[in-house]
Amino acid sequence: MGRYRQMNDTMEIPVVGGGPHRAARNPGLWILAMLLLAGLFGVAYWAFVLTPTGQQADDDALQGAVSFVNEGRTRSAALSFLNELPLVSGVVALLALVVAAIVRRSLYAPVVAALAFGAATGSTQVLKHLVLSRPDMGISEATMNSFPSGHTTVATSALIAVFLVTSPRWRPLIAACGGLYAAVTGISTFALGWHRPSDIVAAYLVAGFWGLLAGLVILRREPAWNRWDGPDAFWASSGTWPTLLWFPGVVGFIGAAGIYFFVSQLGPTAGTTERNWFLVSGALLVIGAAGCLFGLLSGVFSHQTRRRGRWR
Repeated sequence: MGRYRQMNDTMEIPVVGGGPHRAARNPGLWILAMLLLAGLFGVAYWAFVLTPTGQQADDDALQGAVSFVNEGRTRSAALSFLNELPLVSGVVALLALVVAAIVRRSLYAPVVAALAFGAATGSTQVLKHLVLSRPDMGISEATMNSFPSGHTTVATSALIAVFLVTSPRWRPLIAACGGLYAAVTGISTFALGWHRPSDIVAAYLVAGFWGLLAGLVILRREPAWNRWDGPDAFWASSGTWPTLLWFPGVVGFIGAAGIYFFVSQLGPTAGTTERNWFLVSGALLVIGAAGCLFGLLSGVFSHQTRRRGRWR
């Protein structure tokens, strides 16, 4: 019995084949990830809102989206999806939190996940309306600050809440679903001309920041069910799911930058075809950000819930 320990005040978890393991054993990793997202938020705001080059890139993408929507090819589907988005996102998150409370017989994780959802959506509104501003540089007709996107924050935070209360074996799958849902939401919001690509990327970063903070709190308080032996035969914990996030994430960023810089060389007054390419560039940026965010979440949580002695 020397290799098995009872849980004590340090929240140690019994393990086989190694020493005691504490969930979220490295707070520094969580803090580093949160600082990374906060730093990227600041960089995105400076680059896309406070500089003429960034505003021009954002506006080119927005004009491409408006031109595309005016042709009537996506407006109906995107509007239908976004009109139902707050309700669908809220219901999905609420059901997941209720089920988690029943299965775990604890309200702690669901309450923390709900608080993270509220903090993300609330801080988005505070940042957009009270803290940040958009200087008018004579580039865009829409001068009101829209950074970050509220709709995208709601959708992303809802799926992160589901991710937070999910068993570690299911988290890789839920992360992939969350990345897809966030990407579809962001592209729909962008395609309708409601938000610029940078607004959507900022929303991802805000939601991810609060998700990481909530994850640290949950895993250190409730480590008993937050343990994982690593990838196994269980399909939901397959290493395929993180790949499905990181691959389109990285390709999306590279494709967005390549297409934009190529098309921007065609001249300051691009025609309809060029505007559509700006739309593609913005959409790829959104896909890249969604994929990388949920890839990061999946990676941090997987690393901090696996048991030493089972996976080194």
